[in-house]
Amino acid sequence: MSSPALLTDRYQLTMLAAYAESEHAGRRAVFELFVRRLPSSRRFMLACGVGRALPLLDGLTFSQEALARFARDPVLGPALSRPRVRTLFEGFRFSARVFAVPEGRVVFPGEPLVRVEGTLAEAQLVETLLLSIINHDTRIASKCARIVLAARGRPCLEFGTRRTHEQAAVDAARAAYIAGFAATSNEEAGRRWGIPVAGTMAHSFVLAHAADDGEDGESRAFSNYSTLFDGETTCLVDTFDPLRGVDRAVEAVGARLRGVRLDSGELATLARGARERLDHGGLGGASVVLSDDLDEQKIAALLDGGAPASAFGVGTMAVATPDAPSLGAVYKLVALEDARGALVAVQKRAPGKGSSAGPKQVHRRGFDDVLGLATEPLDGEPLLVEVLGPGASYDASVDAARARARAELASLPESLASLAPRRDDEGYPVSVSPALRRLQDAVARDGKVTI
Repeated sequence: MSSPALLTDRYQLTMLAAYAESEHAGRRAVFELFVRRLPSSRRFMLACGVGRALPLLDGLTFSQEALARFARDPVLGPALSRPRVRTLFEGFRFSARVFAVPEGRVVFPGEPLVRVEGTLAEAQLVETLLLSIINHDTRIASKCARIVLAARGRPCLEFGTRRTHEQAAVDAARAAYIAGFAATSNEEAGRRWGIPVAGTMAHSFVLAHAADDGEDGESRAFSNYSTLFDGETTCLVDTFDPLRGVDRAVEAVGARLRGVRLDSGELATLARGARERLDHGGLGGASVVLSDDLDEQKIAALLDGGAPASAFGVGTMAVATPDAPSLGAVYKLVALEDARGALVAVQKRAPGKGSSAGPKQVHRRGFDDVLGLATEPLDGEPLLVEVLGPGASYDASVDAARARARAELASLPESLASLAPRRDDEGYPVSVSPALRRLQDAVARDGKVTI
């Protein structure tokens, strides 16, 4: 199994070596991870991924295998022959303090999701790992939160495993569950994260029975399945004629029928027909589950049109998030110890890709956020909490994150819960404190400000 320290970009390692040689590696540093902007299809993000990152960060070090590999590398090898570089790499162990917005909390662009305080070497090395995890998980959780809102209390089932990388699928299921999905089809996600696992049959199961009896084999498929999974039978009814499939499910399974799933066709019309047939058969408690490339907009349209949907299966749109396939989080140095031992604020000023100087905290009052200095006493709830370090008491469990997300989404004002595209003039409910504004202006003017 590869070392978490190798889940990084090459330039992190070359910078680490250069920091060691120039004696910058041990200087105090503060980095922040944040998102500059969101697409118009997003009004908020749901923080996610920190719980996965913590066990990888805690005590992160280079294995002997990794060090041997570096020594053979044509670029890193010569650098490691230098005593300072070799000492840093061989003795590296991540022990920085990490502050983060707890998973399941609503956040906005410009707000730090993670703040790392440690040596320059420690904080620099974990950039790629943190960005990889937070970008992926927050992107999916944010999309799935919108799907949950669109479903208006109806269960959403995550079916996205076959639409992404096999390992990413496990973490996508976790993010979806935190956002409020009821279950996943992914067995490894169930094992690893304790997420409820759900699933029924594929069209191939029906076709396998139809090979002997034609379309009438559909009834035998449903009967055989229900015999083995008594009381857990949801029949996929759209292999042939969907409504005839509902009739066959009612006839073949009877009172044991838990529900039917429709995965193609004009879902609103078919859902109404399925509901009528189930009710007529005395199965008013049986569910009508809809799938077929659903997203929040399609789900909202179905419900607005009166479709009697009991639950929704969502795959591609939940894990691939095609309307926002990349979150674009960045990780920037905001403060660094200078040669005199003073901590100075720094910021990048490139047009359109700048950063904000100084360690920061987000203070929330309702959903009106104030972005201020980390040491600044402001009213409201501080969002960033210590998740790794001497003051950490963070509950990183999936259940805790899910509970936070449920509470956050339930209290969203209409302006944030809306599925309508965000107008350019709407902005986000985030203001900057006067003290932070003064610091940013001073850094822009003077280039170096002690904090």
